[in-house]
Amino acid sequence: MTILKNISKVSAAAVVLSLLSNPGAKATSDLSFDGSARSGLSIAALSERTKGDNRVPTPSTYTPTTELTNFWGNLTDNTKDKICKAANIKINQSANIIPQVGISGGLRREFKSYPDQRLALVDEIDLKLSVTLGTEILQIANVGALNVSIGGGLEGKSMVVRPLENNSYCKNLGMLVKLYEVKTVLPVKAKRINEMIVGEVWKLPMVARFTFGAGAGASFNGIVNVSIGASETKERKPTISLYKEAADRMRVRFRVDHVTVKSVGAAVGTVDIPAGDIGVMSGENLIARTVNRTLASQINKFIAFKLGYNYYRVNGQKLLLEFYVNPNDTEQIEKLAEFLKGNIGTIEQFIKLGLRFDQFSETADTQSGVGEIEELAAQAGAGIGATNTFAGTDHYNSSGHNFNITVPIIHSHQTNWTAAYHRYQSLGSSATVHVQQRTRESNGDSLNLPFAGTMSKHNSKRDVYVVNQEGTDGTVTRPVLLYQKYEGFVRKDDPRARQMLDETNAVLKYAGMRGDGVNMSNTLPSASIFPPLPPVEHNYNDQNQMDPTKTYRSAVIAFKMVFAEQAVQDIVFAPAQLIMKSFMNVMRETESAIIDKVMDLFTINKKGEVDYDYKAVQKRLGVEAFNNTAENGTNPLDIVRSLAHAATEFIEKLSTVKQQGGWKAQSEQLAKVAATGDMRYEDFLKVVIQMTDTKNISSEIYIHTDKRVKGEADVNQNYTMFNTRENGFDNTIATVQQMRERFADPAELTD
Repeated sequence: MTILKNISKVSAAAVVLSLLSNPGAKATSDLSFDGSARSGLSIAALSERTKGDNRVPTPSTYTPTTELTNFWGNLTDNTKDKICKAANIKINQSANIIPQVGISGGLRREFKSYPDQRLALVDEIDLKLSVTLGTEILQIANVGALNVSIGGGLEGKSMVVRPLENNSYCKNLGMLVKLYEVKTVLPVKAKRINEMIVGEVWKLPMVARFTFGAGAGASFNGIVNVSIGASETKERKPTISLYKEAADRMRVRFRVDHVTVKSVGAAVGTVDIPAGDIGVMSGENLIARTVNRTLASQINKFIAFKLGYNYYRVNGQKLLLEFYVNPNDTEQIEKLAEFLKGNIGTIEQFIKLGLRFDQFSETADTQSGVGEIEELAAQAGAGIGATNTFAGTDHYNSSGHNFNITVPIIHSHQTNWTAAYHRYQSLGSSATVHVQQRTRESNGDSLNLPFAGTMSKHNSKRDVYVVNQEGTDGTVTRPVLLYQKYEGFVRKDDPRARQMLDETNAVLKYAGMRGDGVNMSNTLPSASIFPPLPPVEHNYNDQNQMDPTKTYRSAVIAFKMVFAEQAVQDIVFAPAQLIMKSFMNVMRETESAIIDKVMDLFTINKKGEVDYDYKAVQKRLGVEAFNNTAENGTNPLDIVRSLAHAATEFIEKLSTVKQQGGWKAQSEQLAKVAATGDMRYEDFLKVVIQMTDTKNISSEIYIHTDKRVKGEADVNQNYTMFNTRENGFDNTIATVQQMRERFADPAELTD
């Protein structure tokens, strides 16, 4: 937390001085403000205490979502593991291994794991496609002396994902080399569809891309490249997928994503070293040349220094049509096979059908929008002989910036910030859903070794969603707020695992407290889930001695917090006095020795600022205004001044929401204040969650571990707390979650 860090820089000695000035101070709670048990209260006692509270987290089963599966896939990608798990087959040259399908660019066959540790076999083949989507025209005037490039192309893939009965990598290893069993989507035949196993996914994603770019660059000493550039890319991304949910139930999804991306950025990096200069073998035959390129590419990937920054704007429209068919219905499957037949002809018809999607504007009224969706759904449904179960659109725009740095071998880090707006609309729904979103992603890889992969990772993704629903009569509901965080690591120690859960507990313990301490019964005992090793006897002459730790293979935590309409109103219209009290309650995490003495002296003045009686504070703390004799020249009065200033800024920040004109501007501002500034994401929630009634909030924590520590059980559990949805207040969020799941880019293992 930035504010706490800033204040702590000037407060270490002041806290000691303040404590010494009042040795008789008495704790007001059995628990310290950092959430740890005070002296005499064990973890077992804490666990026993929480059992008696009806708000204690309730465990339940959990099905990984598309978003979590995507996060898990990115986290575990390219990480070093046992040889069986790392095994894969990649052919990067054109070939005709399967007579019906030409491979142009390669075949990839490997095992992938779901977040719950189930295994799947993935067959991915690049397809030769020749589909014409129309002509793009771009006018370029007064370009100047920049390098200009215009390019386009069509890419296609066949992806088949088959869940495996055995979750052992090594026991399934023999399947990889059986290239005659590689499975493709094409050619589609009724018999092949009938032979799909339950859980099997077929995907046929395609991308038609048109790009205009302008850039300039220079090389220094033949080692370092510096470049700047800008580009505009238009893509049409149609995807058809089949997912066999049960023996008599198959889901068919048609997606079309029309997206325009404008970006500008700068980059610095070392040039690639030619293959011959890094000592790889040479030769004239195809295999030798392929090995050369592969080895050189791998080595260059890990020894290159890179530094880059990019700003981008995205505008897009997504169309999703969903149907269910019975695999045992011969007529339905024959129609589906005909629609998806292997010559790409009918797929091209679907792509062109999606082109009409451009005519549907984001600003179209609800009824005209539904009419457009209904017509498109009817045409597609007629082609496969089924009635749609879902048909909807997502109009979206976003902007963001990305920073990345790669230090060869040692570390690679990427951080991305995004602000986005989504407008969801669907058949059968009387409401249009508006979502304001803010996102921060941080991905770090350490010890990146050529051919071995990445030894350690730590990824996190934080989202704030503010949701309104618009009825057919134009009325708009009050906003609902959703906070969501995914965090996980590969090969980190047990303190890092406890820290992930403690950061979540640090929000939950403040729920409904209205500035009066914390309630640990709302939290999960991190030391029970990630038990520490017994401490060693310290030699205090050795300042670097630390308690022993253990390394976990991987762990993931997903945290969701929903604030219902009433909870959001309580936050936005909270009186300044309550905001100040809640803010100071959080500041007790580092400044309790001072705040507990002077809290009653803080007031709100006529300007709406946090003020205090300076002389009374000085007397209460027992220090003089210019007494800087303490270590580092720190004076507790400086801390009081900083706290008052920070609290005033937070009150002013929150008040900007209700100052906006119109519901859309207010929702956008609420998302912004929750995700920006010194107090953002979890730190923002720590304050505002205190102003709500726990009946108006709901929360879930999902924990998944792959510890690989002898004698320590893994965790794969979901916990719910506070309102458990019995009153249906979060129906809006349920709708949004379903929309996001449907319109999100499918994870590799999902449709």
